[in-house]
Amino acid sequence: MKWIEIKIKTTEEASDAVAEMLTSIGAGGVAIEDPNDIRREIEKPNSIDYADEEFINSLGEDVLIKAYFPGTNSIVELTELIKEKMKFISQYLDIGEGYTGYSEVDDEDWSTAWKKYYKPLNISDRVVIKPTWEEYEVRNNEVIVELDPGMAFGTGTHETTKMCAQLLEKYIKDGDTVIDVGCGTGILSIIAAKLGAKHIDAVDVDEVAVRVTKENCSINKVSDKINAFKGILDDVKKEKVDVVVANIIANVIIDLGETMPHYLKKDGLLITSGIIKERKQEVIETYLKHGFVHEVTQELGEWVAIVFKCQDSL
Repeated sequence: MKWIEIKIKTTEEASDAVAEMLTSIGAGGVAIEDPNDIRREIEKPNSIDYADEEFINSLGEDVLIKAYFPGTNSIVELTELIKEKMKFISQYLDIGEGYTGYSEVDDEDWSTAWKKYYKPLNISDRVVIKPTWEEYEVRNNEVIVELDPGMAFGTGTHETTKMCAQLLEKYIKDGDTVIDVGCGTGILSIIAAKLGAKHIDAVDVDEVAVRVTKENCSINKVSDKINAFKGILDDVKKEKVDVVVANIIANVIIDLGETMPHYLKKDGLLITSGIIKERKQEVIETYLKHGFVHEVTQELGEWVAIVFKCQDSL
């Protein structure tokens, strides 16, 4: 079988949104090559890797995204759709160069070989993301989240997801109720369920995300705890919960500021990420204005996660 490989050069800020868009319009898999990940790893104080400054500078800043679509697609229609979607994303984020071209590849070039690169990954002290095909011996009180990511295994590896997982581990208590806004693959909902939450409403505007969330809930045997559906926060039944987690973008997080007190109990927590450093203060000021207390800020790479406590539940 032939596949169409679409190539997009974008920014680190927009890479998640672009990858999700490509999946939502039918990509069979998405691969993300981010030079910033390599740079951060090399520049860690305790890194065992050595690279001179010339090599580090040569990495550049562009994030290369490759998406794979069935060869039965019309390349003209597909590229026009992608350009239209990229134009929409550009209203909110710097998308960089954008679409750069396509090529045709054979199924065997990528359908199985990529699996060797993905191994169980600790994204917090207790939470381990494990591909379904890998064996793993659970240690101590670890929480195992199994995913069958297809070609794309971005889930769990991005800084925003890691920080949200760490904060869920810190704050979730047995019996908590949770809303996951912009649930994506459902990873944060699944983590919350495995950490003891009794019920999670997982909502996303993308039908594909909701389907994938339901599949991942089934794999992890937590479907009885997680209600996944297409929509926005306003579509969630207005029953106050203990925790809302929102790993989305700063614009949406800011827009939700006025609505959020309707969904959180007094002293309930909002755990939010997907915020670039430049927007951190704007997000904090918005939620202080709406009666929240700023509890914690955590930074990783270029991204920020913030925890707010609700003081004026409506």
